[in-house]
Amino acid sequence: MRDERTIKLLGASKDIMAKAEIRRFIKDIQTRFPDTVPLMEKHESWALTFRMEEFANLTTFAFNEHRLSEAEKHLSYMSQKLDSATLAEFEYIDTYYVEHLFWKATADGIKSGWPLIPNNLKKLYIDFHGKEPKARL
Repeated sequence: MRDERTIKLLGASKDIMAKAEIRRFIKDIQTRFPDTVPLMEKHESWALTFRMEEFANLTTFAFNEHRLSEAEKHLSYMSQKLDSATLAEFEYIDTYYVEHLFWKATADGIKSGWPLIPNNLKKLYIDFHGKEPKARL
């Protein structure tokens, strides 16, 4: 049997590997979508969750500003990534991208953006929020 120290070390090793995966994931987003760089760099380099939420914000702003082709590129990338995601990547897509989508959306942004959401991302959104997005009053 493994001793307690070995189990802790294995857990720490997995955490380090997961963080490295997420750093690569975020770097890939920044390379593919350079507009994310200034938004993400507002946050500390270790604030990976906030950096992913900024990508969701950028997608939402694209909905609001009718830059739907740009939004579709973001969504297509995330949808495809979800299909082959590691456990850590899945968590970031689900929790820090999809759940954060529409957070700063206008009513018009929701109306134009929701139909663009791929089914696998829609499912995650509805699983968390329990319904389609609605405009905040």
